[in-house]
Amino acid sequence: MSMNAMQQLSTILQSEISSSTAIATLLKQEREALKASDVDKVSEITKQKQPFLLKLEQLARQREQLLTAVGFPSGKSGLEAFIANQEETDASRMTAQVVRLREVAKTCREFNQINGGIINVNRQYLTRALSILRGRDPETGAYGPGGEYTSQIVRQPLIGRV
Repeated sequence: MSMNAMQQLSTILQSEISSSTAIATLLKQEREALKASDVDKVSEITKQKQPFLLKLEQLARQREQLLTAVGFPSGKSGLEAFIANQEETDASRMTAQVVRLREVAKTCREFNQINGGIINVNRQYLTRALSILRGRDPETGAYGPGGEYTSQIVRQPLIGRV
């Protein structure tokens, strides 16, 4: 017995929720690894996220194909129209799934933005440290020996002096 379109879509949505929830969990672990500057753990988590991201792409394509196959447009409008054409109990259940999926997706976006911010701050610290080690401080503006304004004072580099 094959599943009807409503059952298929419900199964796809549930799989999307599961994969998104797994990604949210990994993003939270990634944040802790980033805070601890644990590069190996960050790399491990990145590898763990990859199959879930691929699965989400596959599920999104399946959802879009299913919607168009049963005569609805792809995207949010097609999903909403499909749900609106279901019986009330089915529509309520699917609406709850869509709401949950959007909540988890929002959480993933927020976690990803936080992680990106941590990476950006760490990169700024690293860039500044390397500049100092090379005898340049990009954040210090002053006048050079010839009286010209420069934002990079050249000092004797710390690297190679030992």
